[in-house]
This record gives sequence, structure tokens and C-alpha cells, in this order.
Amino acid sequence: MSTIKTFLLGAATAYAVYFITRKRVDDTSILDDLLDNPSLFLNKAKDYAMAEVMKTIKEKLN
Repeated sequence: MSTIKTFLLGAATAYAVYFITRKRVDDTSILDDLLDNPSLFLNKAKDYAMAEVMKTIKEKLN
């Protein structure tokens, strides 16, 4: 069973790397966007995390 899990994890990782590095029509990739402006993505991730925390807290209070 662990062989199947390892295979699936490897396949998912390979696809994620392919997806992040795949070039779009304008000859850029998601990785290029991340490397050009990392603070933008970091701030979006922080905002998303805070929204999820607030949603969880509100659900537990109700």
C-alpha cells in the first residue's frame, strides 16, 4: 500500500512542477510570476489564511 501512496505522491509532485513551469501564451509561467513579485503572493496567502482562521473562529462561536 505504501508503494501506491509513494507513486501517487510522486505523480502529483511531477504534475505540480509541470503546471507551475508550463509557459503560457505570453511566454511566462506561474513560477516567473512568483519569482518576479513574491511579496504579492505572500500577502495574498496571508490574507487567505486570516480569512480562513476568522471563518473557523466564527463557526466555533456559533
